Amino acid sequence: MSLATSSHPALHLLSIEALLQGFATRQFTPVDLLQALLAQIERHEPQLNALCERQDAAALLAAQASSARWAAGQPLGRLDGIALLVKDNSDIQGWQTRSGSKALADRPAMSRDTSLVARLREAGAIFIGKTTLPELGSTPLTDSPLTGITRNPWNLALHAGGSSGGSTAGVAAGYAPAATGNDAAGSIRTPASFCGVIGFKPSHGLVSACPSIDPGGMAAEGPIARHVRDIALLMELLSADEPGEPFARPHGPKQFLQHIEDGVSGLRIAFSADLGYAAHVDPQIAAACLAAAQHLQQAGAILVQASPDIGNPAPNYLRAWPVEVACAVVQEIPAERRHLVGDFLQQAQVRARQLNALDYACAVQERHQVAHKLHDFLCDYDLLLTPTAVIEPFAVERLSSPDWPSEISAMWQPTTFPFNFSRQPALSMPCGLSAGGLPIGLQIVARFDRDELVLRAARTLEKLLPEGVFAHPAGLLDAPSASTR
Repeated sequence: MSLATSSHPALHLLSIEALLQGFATRQFTPVDLLQALLAQIERHEPQLNALCERQDAAALLAAQASSARWAAGQPLGRLDGIALLVKDNSDIQGWQTRSGSKALADRPAMSRDTSLVARLREAGAIFIGKTTLPELGSTPLTDSPLTGITRNPWNLALHAGGSSGGSTAGVAAGYAPAATGNDAAGSIRTPASFCGVIGFKPSHGLVSACPSIDPGGMAAEGPIARHVRDIALLMELLSADEPGEPFARPHGPKQFLQHIEDGVSGLRIAFSADLGYAAHVDPQIAAACLAAAQHLQQAGAILVQASPDIGNPAPNYLRAWPVEVACAVVQEIPAERRHLVGDFLQQAQVRARQLNALDYACAVQERHQVAHKLHDFLCDYDLLLTPTAVIEPFAVERLSSPDWPSEISAMWQPTTFPFNFSRQPALSMPCGLSAGGLPIGLQIVARFDRDELVLRAARTLEKLLPEGVFAHPAGLLDAPSASTR
């Protein structure tokens, strides 16, 4: 298709709400939006390497149909004409789902949508690309044997994080206003922090993962966007009650936008730079996150510096996860093709076979004990704030920061995975820039099923922080020296 330059060159930066308003007032059409987004993709792929499949012709047909509906004053739903990205471990009917694995490279196109994709399609969304991830979403860095390294749009020499790195990098680079992701240890929040966007892991079971099943109960589906109100809108659409969802609680429609502007006055907020156990937190990250928490205090919240007493849960996480990763291999990949999986997953299967059932059961029980302590802690507070990533993004040639004492991801992701144990809602949003000009992410956590409080606090902070915190990295991508910075 022709990627003619849109007469509205900033369409790729607008929020979903602004785009819908533009469609309704005939300022521009879904075709204009699609052309602007595809032009942005053409400009920055494959250098960024955030996408692993596109269907431009089908997207154009969908955008043309949407434009006709808007012209007739009959939009299909609340997202009619909004182009989105989908992480490549969620099924879209007619698209492959390869999950970053050479073992799934020849997989046929899917015959049905996963539940969350179906909800977005019903609302009128257009799917313009599937996003990269590490093989089977198994690591916190988006580097897979099938699709290679996804780079950070703020600096192409650095990692985007993972496993939803393609989704966060794509949203940050202006490929779409939002994307889907999933998070079993920080896989939405860490790359959101690295790429300077907003990523939300809701209370587990609120967004259906069907038909996939997470064997460890650690994963949650959630949205990624550049604006808090867009996250809330997407959550209203995604949090449909789905029969058969193993971790779901029956619930009616969620109205996250209804009270999102209510502020934080009177809320009790705890701030912890290290969750009480992390040995190494970049001081500039801790300072930026505390300063953001103090903005909420000035907005009327009661701020207390306090940490939950959870000990060090990392050894437990490291002991149990190989079993769940190996289980994912068995679930996803036919036996005759398992020899094609990459070295990391091969090693995980070896480690899983070395752990007996009793050891694994004890590890799961320890997770539950950590979860109980986090739930107890948040009985005394409405919210808990921490840094999302405690280090800056690092070079794509490395598995961890050069100053970090260990390459093991649980060591440099100490603040994210405990809330997968507890299944509590947790959001990462930009709260500052480092001395090197890289995004710093703040994590906002609430009690289980109090997702609306997380979104209220995030929206309050979004309005209070300097506009530069939410800077778009497209200018950095366009700079001639971007590939070597």
